Amino acid sequence: MRGVLSAVGFAACLVTPAVASAQEAQSDPWEGFNREMYALHEGVDQALLEPVARGYRAITPSPVRQGVLNFLRNLRGPVIFANDVLQGEIGRAGTTAVRFGVNSTIGIAGIFDPATSMGLERHDEDFGQTLAVWGVDAGPYIFVPLLGPTTVRDGAGRIIDVVFDPLTWAEFDEVDEVRIGRTVLAGVAAREQVLETVDDIRRDALDPYVTIRTSYGLLRQSAIQNGPADVQDLPEFEDINEQPATISPEAAGSETGTGENSQQVDSIQPNAHAVTLAKTFSATTSLAVAGEWK
Repeated sequence: MRGVLSAVGFAACLVTPAVASAQEAQSDPWEGFNREMYALHEGVDQALLEPVARGYRAITPSPVRQGVLNFLRNLRGPVIFANDVLQGEIGRAGTTAVRFGVNSTIGIAGIFDPATSMGLERHDEDFGQTLAVWGVDAGPYIFVPLLGPTTVRDGAGRIIDVVFDPLTWAEFDEVDEVRIGRTVLAGVAAREQVLETVDDIRRDALDPYVTIRTSYGLLRQSAIQNGPADVQDLPEFEDINEQPATISPEAAGSETGTGENSQQVDSIQPNAHAVTLAKTFSATTSLAVAGEWK
């Protein structure tokens, strides 16, 4: 859906109540501060992160970049396993453990992914999702420069994930350099994956900040439910006129948010590109906090 903005309020109602609840859960009482942080992030991104990511793509062949992603994802296996267990998902924990073993050996430290070809599909879990399964509310939305969108719950959860990371407790010469190197490499790889996506958002979104915020909420709701409310199942709206949605007085009175303008923009913002961007922002946040690929 290149260049087409979706009517998220309508889409959410068509898919499942679970997706609609993600809209309601997007509390942004610190919107003014968050917008300032988003603007700061955009400045740093355009001056530094984007050029580095483009350079990485230019000098690194696609198979090598895929190997890097596989390697970084494999390193996250113990964190996913711990959260699978804490959520009571024993079957998924077993899959994670076997994937980690297969890819770490046959896959040569995870550079290759033979586990997927064996039918062991990759999934992701983090402690923010675990807290949600335990009934902890998301809390206010936060945008952190360089890290991206999160919430109070998810941000705290990512910090806890550091405890599950074996590299946190590893002791060997130059371990700090290894941790920093992994985080930097993961951040560059994450940014390279969404070069076109970011360009599309900047060009097409009426309000990129709201696009990312709402998309992040939808994606997290889907992740918490292990995919039954898959954002990829949102209907497409190629034929919808990209004009601001009109909210009736009755509907406006029933909505919650930070203002009429945000309500109106929220109703039309996310598209497929926004979902991808929010997903990768989420991944980058985990990387920078815990040195992991989500």
